[in-house]
Amino acid sequence: MSDLAPAALAAGAGVLTAATAPAVAPLLRSWGLVDVPNHRSSHGTPTLRGAGVAVLLGLLLTAAGAQLLGASDLPWAALVACAAAAVLGLAVDLREPSPLVRLTALAIIGAALGSLLGGPGTALLGALAMPVLVNVVNFMDGINGITALTAMAWGLVAVLGAGTGAAVTLGALTLGAAAGFLPWNLPRARMFLGDCGSYLVGALVTAGLLLEQSGGGHVLLLLLPLLPSLVDTGLTLVRRAARGERLTQAHREHLYQRLSRRRGWTHARVACLWAGLGLAGAGIWWLLRHNGAS
Repeated sequence: MSDLAPAALAAGAGVLTAATAPAVAPLLRSWGLVDVPNHRSSHGTPTLRGAGVAVLLGLLLTAAGAQLLGASDLPWAALVACAAAAVLGLAVDLREPSPLVRLTALAIIGAALGSLLGGPGTALLGALAMPVLVNVVNFMDGINGITALTAMAWGLVAVLGAGTGAAVTLGALTLGAAAGFLPWNLPRARMFLGDCGSYLVGALVTAGLLLEQSGGGHVLLLLLPLLPSLVDTGLTLVRRAARGERLTQAHREHLYQRLSRRRGWTHARVACLWAGLGLAGAGIWWLLRHNGAS
C-alpha cells in the first residue's frame, strides 16, 4: 500500500476531481461533446459528456502528488493502463471507432497489464476481463449517478477488503475520484462521464482484479460490487439476442432503466439500489469467509 493513508489518497482525489470538472467543461464543449436527448435517452436536456477526463486527471494528479510526498509503491502500471483505456473511451466519444477495434484495443491493454503484473494466467485474465468489464460499465452508464456510485462502492470494498496494498491504493483513488465527480452528476446531471469515464471505471475494476490475482489477494471480493451490473447486462443481452436484435444498438431495456421509469423510482434511488446491492454482496462474502464458510 502507498505510504500515505487511503483516506488521504481518497480525499485528494475527491478534491482534485471536483475542482477539475468545471475546468474541463469548456474543453468538452469546444470538442462538441454535448449529449442531445433522443427517444432512447434517460435525460431531457442537452448535457456535456466526456467528464471522465476530469476523473482521470483527479486520479493522476493525486498519484503524482503522493509520489512527490514520498509514496514509493503506487500502482503506476495499473494507472497507466487505466489511462490508456480512458483515452480509448474519449476516442469513442469523439470518433466512434468500430466495436471490433474497441474490443481488440481493450484486450491488448488488459493483456499488457496482466503481463506486467504476473504470468500468462494473469495476462489471459486481463485480456478477457478488460473488454468484458469495461463494456458492462459502459452499458450500465445510462442514468444519473449509477456509475459514480458503483465506482464508490467498488473503491470502498477494495480499501476495506483487498488483500494487496496496490489494490487498496487503487481503491482509495477510485473512491475519492468518483465521490468528487458525483455532485456534478447527481441529483441533476450537469455532466456525464461519457465513454471516457465508463471505460476508465471498468479499467480500474479490471486493474484491481489483476493486482489481487498477481498478489494472491481476494479476486472474487473485488468483482462482487459489479455483480448487479453483470447480472443486469447478461440478462438484457440474452433477452435481446433471443429477439434477434442487434446487440450493439443503443436501447433502454436494462433492468435499471426500466425501473427508473416507474413512478417513485428516481435516478438517485435506482443508482443507490444497484450500488447497495453490490456492497451487500461483498459484505455477505466477507461475513461467510470470516466465519469459515469459504
